[in-house]
Amino acid sequence: MARFILMTLLLAGAAAAQQREIGLLAGGSVSNGLPVGGAPLAATAGLGIGPTLGVLAGQDLYPHWSGEIRYGFERREFHINSAGASATFAGQAHAFHYDLVYHRRLRHSSVRPYLAFGGGAILFRGTGAETSYRPLMEDAYLTRTQQVKPMATIGGGWKIQAAHRMQVRIDVRDEITRFPEKIVAAAPGRKTGGWLHTLVPSVGVSWLF
Repeated sequence: MARFILMTLLLAGAAAAQQREIGLLAGGSVSNGLPVGGAPLAATAGLGIGPTLGVLAGQDLYPHWSGEIRYGFERREFHINSAGASATFAGQAHAFHYDLVYHRRLRHSSVRPYLAFGGGAILFRGTGAETSYRPLMEDAYLTRTQQVKPMATIGGGWKIQAAHRMQVRIDVRDEITRFPEKIVAAAPGRKTGGWLHTLVPSVGVSWLF
């Protein structure tokens, strides 16, 4: 009985020590370009630089480890470039992921550097207007469709105490996924695809409760 009471008290203390967090982030996103295979002239396909907005919900479970769920909205523009010519197409990306976060310092430190890694999925959407002719259609088509890809994330940042229950967050993530080859669809005899790295730097605020 004494052991049960002791375990109950320890679990209650651990639950009380847990700290939850919700936050808002704003920043940008930039991705690497990928070659279009089979093109007679060097051609690349990719996504342009765009703004990003995000929300997060986390739970500080252990002295150095926590976990958080994130959603990020990225306004992106799909593009094809070759020999000085280019074609663009409006688009979006919706990123959902869960990350494990390792803090180098304990919870009550005023500045907490951290590393993060996790995974989830990203929904790419082509939202532009399709036309009967667009430059570089001999290499790839820009289509009004959507495609979901699995995603891994890695990154880090700093949590800076700004008030009793508010933090400023400086953050950067690398979203690693396969290229959305259905939105930038290869023309006959060509090939699009490969690994896409999207760097997402952001700043924001979060509240603790």
